[in-house]
Amino acid sequence: MPDLHRLLAPRSIAVVGGAPAERVVRQCLKLGFEGPIWPVHPNRSDLAGVACVPSIDDLPGVPDAVFLGINRHATIEAIGSISRMGAGGAVCYSSGFAETDDDDLQAQLLRAAGDMPFFGPNCYGFVNTFDRVALWPDEHGCDRHDRGVAIVSQSGNVAVNLTFQKRGLRLGTMISVGNQASLGSEDAVAELLTDERVTAIGVFLEAVRDAQRFAEVAELAGERGIGLVALQTGRSEAGALIASSHTGSMAGRAAAYDALFARYGVAVVRTPSEMLETLKLLDNGGPLRGRKIVSLSCSGGEASLVADRAENTSLVLEPFGAAHHSKIAATVTELVSVTNPFDYQTFMWGDRAAMARTFTAVMDGPQDATMLLLDGPNTDAHDPSSWYLASDSFADAADATGGRAVIVATLAECVDEPFRAHLASRGLIALLGLSETLTALDAAASVGQATSAHRHAPVNAPTSTRLVDEASAKQQLAQVGIAVPKGRVVAADHVIAAADEIGYPITLKALGLAHKSEAGAVRVGLSNASALTTALAAMPRTDAGYLVEATVTDVVAEMLVTIRRDPPIGWLVSLGHGGVTTELWNDITHLLAPITADDVRNALTRLRSAALLRGFRGRPAADVDALVDLVVRLAEAVVGTDVVEVELNPVLVGQRGAVAVDALMIVEDN
Repeated sequence: MPDLHRLLAPRSIAVVGGAPAERVVRQCLKLGFEGPIWPVHPNRSDLAGVACVPSIDDLPGVPDAVFLGINRHATIEAIGSISRMGAGGAVCYSSGFAETDDDDLQAQLLRAAGDMPFFGPNCYGFVNTFDRVALWPDEHGCDRHDRGVAIVSQSGNVAVNLTFQKRGLRLGTMISVGNQASLGSEDAVAELLTDERVTAIGVFLEAVRDAQRFAEVAELAGERGIGLVALQTGRSEAGALIASSHTGSMAGRAAAYDALFARYGVAVVRTPSEMLETLKLLDNGGPLRGRKIVSLSCSGGEASLVADRAENTSLVLEPFGAAHHSKIAATVTELVSVTNPFDYQTFMWGDRAAMARTFTAVMDGPQDATMLLLDGPNTDAHDPSSWYLASDSFADAADATGGRAVIVATLAECVDEPFRAHLASRGLIALLGLSETLTALDAAASVGQATSAHRHAPVNAPTSTRLVDEASAKQQLAQVGIAVPKGRVVAADHVIAAADEIGYPITLKALGLAHKSEAGAVRVGLSNASALTTALAAMPRTDAGYLVEATVTDVVAEMLVTIRRDPPIGWLVSLGHGGVTTELWNDITHLLAPITADDVRNALTRLRSAALLRGFRGRPAADVDALVDLVVRLAEAVVGTDVVEVELNPVLVGQRGAVAVDALMIVEDN
């Protein structure tokens, strides 16, 4: 891991260029940077009132950090000069490198830099309020902090936008990495993890540059108890194309990224506001110890909103236990129904002691967090005192019980800055937006919860590929212990003889066709020679031959099992509802190899179709052990080999056994 301390926490700075460099000087002065700032410009006497030197060679000392705000060709020359003098690192602001397909120019930049690390090119640099420095050629909204969260972003403009947040988040450091020619997001996160002032880290990703490096950093975050929160874009086909053209990076499929994040305990969010609220929660109390939540509100409508929105999360709104219920009921009238979410109604509104008694009874339970919905007025035309009183009652309860307490505004604008300051004085935070809050609570409960103790396998993108015919693919599967139907490949005039040898019922397939079902090239369950003859006559003619197989009759569920290389992430294992309606149901879950039997079992429970395996409505249960064994064997057999993708659809899981009745295999063609 490169040492980035000189670059991110410099004692001296050089800035090279005109207007962008001058803005960097202004931002450093505004934050109160105490070290020397050395502007470099051949024709100007000063930048923002700080005296210039005409060239890099005229610098009075070796800078720890350098901002290069000059054109791309001049950047290459300049980075070579500062590297040779021993500078600690640089920010390359200029664009026109790999993001515009000019890979050669980016390679020249890397060669010129040598061993000196740098952010960019095509990046905004960083703001580090802890050390009062901003190699940042634009406005930013970061206030000075001595402790707080950090965000690493591949997008410069998204980074700028996030600094302007007014949500009460202590944003101490923002880093934009751009093209990641030298330093990537993983390097930035790794350095931040060495800083005891950083409480949590958000990562805005368009693509992971090195998935193994990301795994290493995520493991380190878990060891140090620092929550990582990821917002990954380029998940749609259009989004991936935009991400690729914007940064010169390859955005992977969403499923592979989600499997990567889950494996290493990285929380996943989908919007910038969700990221900010999650980081705020982590900054104020760290990860949740579990997913049990109690919701308090003085409205049945609010309680219903919480219940409805929580269904989209993994949060658990358990009913109160008998003793807990009795304790709460003793503090309210008989007109109040004690349920979770709990509508405590307005009988006690304005009575601090009464509210505190109820809130204390509620919070004195087994839940992992208690949330109080509290939207208040935010103009001078209204009196907010009763909302302040309610928050004080909640804070009193938190003080009395030591419980994790969160104020929630269903609408972000309904908790203003004075109210947030009051809450902070009582040790409370306000999460803004009901949906964002529930996502943040869910994410804070998943942070650090790695699903595997083992590193996932690396993957290389194939150069060229070829399709293996189904019969050959099944022979290879059988050799590694995966059950396939007994069968033979024969010409049309040998089909009947092959069926007599194998035994009816028979499945007949015409080979050499990509989509057999759509082409009418598959017939299943042919019970005699007459039915087989009729089916053969109706099939498309093929020179590739016909696959005659025994029909599997012990069927409880049809499953999809696939393993494919998914660069830049890893070997993606996908399990789901199989058969011809796979795309229709879209009931699939994903893992990264290598996998264990327990990994597979846990993944199967996440499927909506898991009930079919357990025995649905009186039907027999499937042989899940056989299915699990098949998946593990398949992963062990193909990961790290020339296989690019293998799809078994369907795998027929019966009361005894699991059989791959269809197989598609693609291998690297060397």
